[in-house]
Amino acid sequence: MTQPQPIRVAVARDREAWNSYVAAAGGSVLQSWQWAEFKRRQGWRVVRLVALRDGSPVAAIQVLVRSAPFLGAFFYAAEGPVLAPDAWRGDPAGLAALLKEVRRRGRVAGALVLRVDPLIDAGGAPARLAGLGFERSPSDVQPAATAVVDLDKTEEQLWRALARDARYRIGRARREGVVLRPGTDADVDAFADMLADTGKRKGFGVRGASYVYDLTAMLRDRDSGAFLIAMQGDEAVGATIVTTFGQRAASLYTASNAQGRTVGAQHVLHWEAMLEAKRAGCAMYDFRGVATTGDASGHWSGLTFFKQRFGTRHEDLAGAWDDVYRPLAFRAFLQAQSARRDLPRLLQRLRARNTPETTPPASDASTQDSPVPASSDST
Repeated sequence: MTQPQPIRVAVARDREAWNSYVAAAGGSVLQSWQWAEFKRRQGWRVVRLVALRDGSPVAAIQVLVRSAPFLGAFFYAAEGPVLAPDAWRGDPAGLAALLKEVRRRGRVAGALVLRVDPLIDAGGAPARLAGLGFERSPSDVQPAATAVVDLDKTEEQLWRALARDARYRIGRARREGVVLRPGTDADVDAFADMLADTGKRKGFGVRGASYVYDLTAMLRDRDSGAFLIAMQGDEAVGATIVTTFGQRAASLYTASNAQGRTVGAQHVLHWEAMLEAKRAGCAMYDFRGVATTGDASGHWSGLTFFKQRFGTRHEDLAGAWDDVYRPLAFRAFLQAQSARRDLPRLLQRLRARNTPETTPPASDASTQDSPVPASSDST
């Protein structure tokens, strides 16, 4: 009987070969070559490794590396590692060899941890990662569940799959004169302001104008997505950033101003982005970021309701997992991170105590303009 060939782990140096494998295996733009080059501009270093058998890739991982002051480096594989979905339940040798090499490099670099959040369902991946020494992370970086529209349908079928209220909102936006156009560098500041307003209202961390500028430039230069602006007359009332990579289009950031929320700009933005993704040959449109099955916190309820209006199917993902290299230092890092995260909430509560009580505005659960996923380094 033929013995399986040994696995060899190598540094990836060929952009086209890397992107070809990642796309074929169902990976996202966050594991693409161009994403890491964009993240370099944000101060991250990059390690790309591929596990090979007989010269062919069987697993790959793109690790972003950043140093935490006084503590050490943080290794993070955004929506990685990448291997074919059936491989998660099959031969573990490629994945094990790949992660073993990352662990070796991490310890040499004095890293605290490798955090991964593979873009795979919650079926076999968690057990595989636990068997390789990983533990569930105390918090997720990428959303742990998503809502996806399969685009292998006609435009009419996609339209009929929309909830009635979503069709109404899209129709209203069009009647109100909302039209879409490609975004330019001149639109970045206005979009960043919309994101900042959204973050303040929804309690999400947001990206600033310089980040959005670099991101949209990368998408444009590498033909990896679109920056769309919703206009009503001469006013930009909403915008979205959608990535495309392989068979997957994904909504990274969507925001609108008050007028945009009134006329349904975000509905028409997503609808047109879905159609554009279909025309580009994508098989799915990923809304990103909904409540996991059984989540009773209510944190994601409004976003989940909104995204369900588009005929989505729900996917629980594996979530974030940690391979901890230095437990004591990592615990200190988590405590510092928690304090940093909790400080704005504490200040907000203190300000509220000194502010005369007012009646809060009614919430609109059907309005989705949250800049998901904006976290410590989600995107």
